[in-house]
Amino acid sequence: MGGGLKTNSAQAAPNWAQVAVALFVLFVGTLVYVLDRSSASVPFFSVVSLADTLPPVFGRMGESLPTFAHVFAFSLLTAAWLGGGERAGLLACLGWFGVDTALEAGQHPQIAEGLVQFIPDSFEGFPILNQADGYFVSGTFDAWDLISIAVGAATAYVLIWCTAPKDEPHG
Repeated sequence: MGGGLKTNSAQAAPNWAQVAVALFVLFVGTLVYVLDRSSASVPFFSVVSLADTLPPVFGRMGESLPTFAHVFAFSLLTAAWLGGGERAGLLACLGWFGVDTALEAGQHPQIAEGLVQFIPDSFEGFPILNQADGYFVSGTFDAWDLISIAVGAATAYVLIWCTAPKDEPHG
């Protein structure tokens, strides 16, 4: 029949194991901002940031952990939403790898200045989107983040492969 991502009715429901792991990893990634990042560096977390009052909790790992967590968790959530199967997982991981890689590359000084010229003025009227200029121009490009994106996408795919619904043997 059709070439869709879902191959049987068992794959129609979200893969709750993938959702649970994704939410846990997102929580840990968020803790980096709450516990280790200065409140001035992340406007979204300035109200709850404890970084200015506590010693760093995550250390060097905290520098790239949020990037890993983002691609990993969103790959899992997307795959789970698509039924949790291997093919959906591969597409989700490749998609989020592309998105996160583009966002990181957009912070490179040689790319950011030219990129912000293409951000529409209409973004100014929307929360989060109005931060796009600052994200690219003031953001810090880090090659380690590119590595953490690749590792996050690959790790997500391995977990999806391990937890994907398997076809029952015909007999």
